[in-house]
Formats: sequence, structure tokens, C-alpha cells
Amino acid sequence: MILNRASNLRFDDPSERGLNNLSSMFIPIWRDKNLFLNGNIPQAVMLKGEEGQWLVENATQIVFLGVKEGTMFFCADISHLEKVDATPLPAKTVFEDLRSIATSIEPEEAGYLAYARALAYWNRTHLYCGRCGSPTESKKSGHERHCTSKSCECIHFPRTDPAVIMLVTHPSEDKCLLGHNKRFKGLRFSTIAGFVEPGESLEHAVVREVKEETGIDVSDITYKASQPWPFPASIMLGFRARGTTTKITCIDEELIEARWFPREEVREMAENQDILPPSRYSISRWLIDSWLNEKINTPVVNVKFRR
Repeated sequence: MILNRASNLRFDDPSERGLNNLSSMFIPIWRDKNLFLNGNIPQAVMLKGEEGQWLVENATQIVFLGVKEGTMFFCADISHLEKVDATPLPAKTVFEDLRSIATSIEPEEAGYLAYARALAYWNRTHLYCGRCGSPTESKKSGHERHCTSKSCECIHFPRTDPAVIMLVTHPSEDKCLLGHNKRFKGLRFSTIAGFVEPGESLEHAVVREVKEETGIDVSDITYKASQPWPFPASIMLGFRARGTTTKITCIDEELIEARWFPREEVREMAENQDILPPSRYSISRWLIDSWLNEKINTPVVNVKFRR
């Protein structure tokens, strides 16, 4: 069941927010990391009862996330603590970066953690007004921040930065364009991606990013799907596009290498987890797999994106 964000329950008065309810669930955040059970198989840790109440008493920011089956969910940011070893958190738990674990846990659970992480980050990095520099105060249970200056009174909201990610096919449709980013580890190749710039449509962003990164011109741009990527505050908008040129030139040096990969070679790459993006809940891999499945007329795998 997807979390009901219940915006009508985003109260400013803490006494109305259910913080003292022992059944309320709290997702702890420490310096942009989520809490997991330390073991071979990652398991997210959410706290309630006395452990949850310790978070209420010690967190610098509590954000209401929503309701699921009558249970209220909150984010609790304890990033101000120098160390968490001496805290009464459950034994054998550790704070880890969600980006390295998200594809190993259930998408619904990963969505809750990402939601909490994103709002904790936004509140922690917007303590001062971007317009006048005055302190801000949290409102609407952590979903707004209001400037305290009477001459400004600017209201700030969490932002989401749109980014396009696209699978580009060869003019002959029997190859696809994949690149190796300088930030990738090992031999990883993936689809082309980049942020949308001010005053730019999504389609224009697709054309520009592909051209800037690979020198390839594209047409037949089609929107396919989206995936939240709050690291720290993005949403990936997935597209397909067809190349109208074939000569590759990695112009802006973001990519170390880009190549046209034949379909059969991509199938072989898909069998190696270290070459293509992870197959679980990755929109990049979903775009690739969708293209692979088109040729043999098999159903496209229904990927469940995190919310």
C-alpha cells in the first residue's frame, strides 16, 4: 500500500501531529544517511514506541510524511549529533547511503526512505532565506519554511530538479547509444542523462544533452516513464530518441567513452551486473530492457518505480 501523504494533516501545532503516539513510525536520518540492520541482506529500520520517542526528544527536525493503514509516519533528523554509537538506537544497526542500497530493498520501502532523506536534507540546508538571508522557521510539519523577516516573509517550498534520461537508438534501430561516465566505477555503461536548464522544454533538454555529451543529433523523442531520484532533489524523466547522425564525439568530457552497442552485445552485457545499471527499479535499465524486448515481441517487464 502506497503511503498517503495526507497534506491536510500537516499541522503547525506539534500537539496535533501525533508525535507522542507510541504507534507512530519514525524514519531516522543522520547526515543524509538512512538506518539499516547491519547484515548481508539490507533491511531498513524504522522506529516506534520508546525508541521513536527518543527521536522526538532529540531530533532537530521532525517532518510528517503521511499515513499508512492508520499509522502516522515521520522523519526525524539527528544530523547534529557528532556520533550515533552511544545513542539508544537498536543494536546491530548502521547508517548507510541509500543510493548504494536502494535497488536491494523493496521499492515501496525505498520510497519512504528517499522521501524522508530528501525532506531532511531540504530543511537542513534552508535554515536561512535565500532572498534576504534571515533565519527561516519550519511550517506545515516540515513541508514549508517561512522567512522570519517582517520585510521579506518569503515562503520556501521543497524543490525537485527535473533531469532527462534517454535511450538513444541508432538510425537503423539495431544498436543503442551507451556511455561510460567518469563517476562510474568499473566498466559500467548507461543511458545518457542530464539536468533540464531554465527556460528549456524536456524535449529540448534531450536534444541538447545528447548533443553535448556525445555529438549525436536525435529526433523522434518520446516520453516513456519517470522515477524519483532525491539525491538530493531530482526526478528522472525517461525518454526514447532516435539518432539521426552516427559519429560520436564526447564533447563536454563528462563521458569518458560512448559507443553504439549492437542488440546482442547489450544482451550479453545484461548478464553481467557490473556493466549495465542494476535491473531492479532502475529507469535506465528499464529503458534498455524495453528496447531489447521490442525486437523479439515479448512483453516489457513492469518495473515498479519508487514513490
